[in-house]
Amino acid sequence: MCPLGFPAPQLRRVLALAVILAVLLGARPVPIFGFIADPEKDLPYLDKLEIFQPGEPSLLYSDRDEPFAALAPEFRIFVPLSRVPKLVQQAILDTEDAQFYRHGAISLKGMARAAIRNLTAAKLREGGSTITQQLAKSLFLSPERTLTRKFKEIQLAQEIERRYSKDKILEMYLNTIYFGGGAYGIEAAARTYFSKSVGQLTLAEAALLGGLPKAPSLYSPFNDLKRAKERRDHVLSRMEKEGHISASQARAAMRQPVTLAPFFKGRGGAPSFVDFVRKDLEPRFGRMLLTKGGLRIYTTLDIEMQRAATESLRRGVAETEKALAGKRKGVAADQAALEGALVALDPETGEIRAMVGGRDYGRSQFNRAVQARRQPGSAFKPFVYAAAFDRGFTPASLMDDYPTSYSIPQDGRMVEWRPENFDRQFRGPVTLRRALEESINVPTVRLLEAVGVEPVISLAHRMGITSDLRREYALALGVSEVSLLEITSAYGVLADRGMRVPPRAVRKVASPSGDVLETIDATGERVLREEVAFLVTNVLLGAVERGTAKRARIPGRTVAAKTGTSQDAADIWLVGYTPRLVAGVWMGYDQPRSLGSHESAGRLAAPVWADFMRRVLPQVPAETVPIPEGVFTASVSWRTGLPTGPEDPEAITEFFIRGEVAAPEAPPPEEPAPAATLPVEPAPVPPPPPTQSVAPLPEAAGQR
Repeated sequence: MCPLGFPAPQLRRVLALAVILAVLLGARPVPIFGFIADPEKDLPYLDKLEIFQPGEPSLLYSDRDEPFAALAPEFRIFVPLSRVPKLVQQAILDTEDAQFYRHGAISLKGMARAAIRNLTAAKLREGGSTITQQLAKSLFLSPERTLTRKFKEIQLAQEIERRYSKDKILEMYLNTIYFGGGAYGIEAAARTYFSKSVGQLTLAEAALLGGLPKAPSLYSPFNDLKRAKERRDHVLSRMEKEGHISASQARAAMRQPVTLAPFFKGRGGAPSFVDFVRKDLEPRFGRMLLTKGGLRIYTTLDIEMQRAATESLRRGVAETEKALAGKRKGVAADQAALEGALVALDPETGEIRAMVGGRDYGRSQFNRAVQARRQPGSAFKPFVYAAAFDRGFTPASLMDDYPTSYSIPQDGRMVEWRPENFDRQFRGPVTLRRALEESINVPTVRLLEAVGVEPVISLAHRMGITSDLRREYALALGVSEVSLLEITSAYGVLADRGMRVPPRAVRKVASPSGDVLETIDATGERVLREEVAFLVTNVLLGAVERGTAKRARIPGRTVAAKTGTSQDAADIWLVGYTPRLVAGVWMGYDQPRSLGSHESAGRLAAPVWADFMRRVLPQVPAETVPIPEGVFTASVSWRTGLPTGPEDPEAITEFFIRGEVAAPEAPPPEEPAPAATLPVEPAPVPPPPPTQSVAPLPEAAGQR
């Protein structure tokens, strides 16, 4: 208890009130608790407020030319006071500061009322701020509630009122204050909530916006329609009380439901994509022009696909966490760290239709679809087989699945590496079709040995793999790290029959007046023969029908896909496509660790991919894969690859490239089948690949 009879906290508030009143009455600035406000020192730009006009943000439009995001931290559009209807102005003033045009920078009545309430409180609860004080606070001060900040606010407000007219202050306020939903300023708010300019607002809409500045999140109709309506009706009552609308006008407006027309379609649903666009355009346009130049950026994003991608990935990650939690050895205890990414493209144009960089952008802005580079496991195998088919091998060619070993350099010495299969079984000679459909490791490594490491790396790079690839036989099992976007784009070459179109997120960029500043065309380049692309696709169709990607099957649609499970199941992938859409899914931990020793992409990633595709394929034209003129068919045994007749229960119709292999003829039924394989002439086995830049190989456990 202090000598004046007040407890110490209340004494400080009494003294504060006395100082405030002194300031209001024109006293010179004095030190207050060690602080003295000096407007000239604290606000060197105060005299520049007269030209205050924040630039308009650049807007991003979807593939249907609908705006869905602003390429700026704050969405604000300047509007002069002359274009703000009087009813809109009064909705704000009657709610925030009804006596704005009658008092100075400070409302004596409001400050006294707030001071009395604060005297009985344990902390500073009410500020009694005028429009001018709120402007000073929003432009120059931190949001903290302290007496020191309040003193600054008062003196700055007085200085603003001394320099500028009431109309100018109101104009600055209406263009500065936050209305929720990412909108700063009345024009941005009108567009955000109602997709119209401030001059087109109805009385009910103006009242709804007028109630937002006090607590934008609490009263936002995006968050709580009922509370927003109650707040709107309160504003209408205030406007009636102040005499700015009649009772009948107020009642009529109160009867209207809160009807929203959000300006940003799918708002907040593609943050990783927005970041990707910003990083793509910034080197050419600069940060200032992108954020404040009012550009119109027309992107490739499909809002519905993006929504489906987000929902499928989040659900898949959550279900995977639930399935893995505590059930298997080697599963990390911190299940909340499980992450994922999904990207979808149009293979013909390279347009990115959907991109999800993680399960929760609010928690982590790291874009795992683009920035993360992880081991793709068996998802890399199609590049090995494409190179092989391009060099004379066929899906019916045989490759041994027997134990083998390689001497490879590691840590300055030669070590023995023994590749093994996922199930640690060996099957003897197998066809290349079976090896890829069932994702058998050993014959794939042998195939890489036969084709050569360099041809595979060269082809992978031409198809769109931009990451460095390790020159070693384990390359066949996907030990080189890649991003989800690049491998998904590379699969697009297979979907588009050998044509390579780089991925793109932007179609064109226009100025605020509509002048086209840049157009990004889809320019394709043939990087793989159509016949080779067809063979790989046909085998991957089999991987979905009877191989490791069975859970990616979509009834009624032609789907090709490949699973990928890296060493110790630290990364799981599913990349697949139809002729018109290619999509990839990755799941794992940001700090690589096993999802479980028995887990695989076929069990975990394939359902996520299939869920997404089932959601979006109804809007994608259904097409089959046409057989190129340079491809013919023959009946062979699926087990041996040898020619056979249709009566053979193991007979399948296999595809071959004309001119590279003679058409096999089935023997007459009474004659035994020939003991030779198809007359294929693969490339000779090259010497071991170069040993430079060889990273440690995986342990002897297969990828799948």
